[in-house]
Amino acid sequence: MPRKRRKSVVTDKAPDIPYPKVRVEWIDCVSDSGWATEKEFDKMKLAEPIHEGWLYEKNKKYIKIFASYDKDEDGFTFGDRTMIPRGWIKKILKI
Repeated sequence: MPRKRRKSVVTDKAPDIPYPKVRVEWIDCVSDSGWATEKEFDKMKLAEPIHEGWLYEKNKKYIKIFASYDKDEDGFTFGDRTMIPRGWIKKILKI
């Protein structure tokens, strides 16, 4: 059978946005207001989310990233914003 051709997606073109795209691996707290046995409590682990988006700001205390934006003649509007304490971050990779 002939193979199906896949559409190529152009990825080498930089978007019209002055922020670097990043992948952030971090640790987040977990809470539960229900009852649990010792065994269930012992199994409780921290969450390890992965977040991809654009890096808005980075300093010694935190980073700010966003996953969506709108750009018009007045500038940028940001959506899906996340602020993560630096101590919770395991790794930041540029995409």
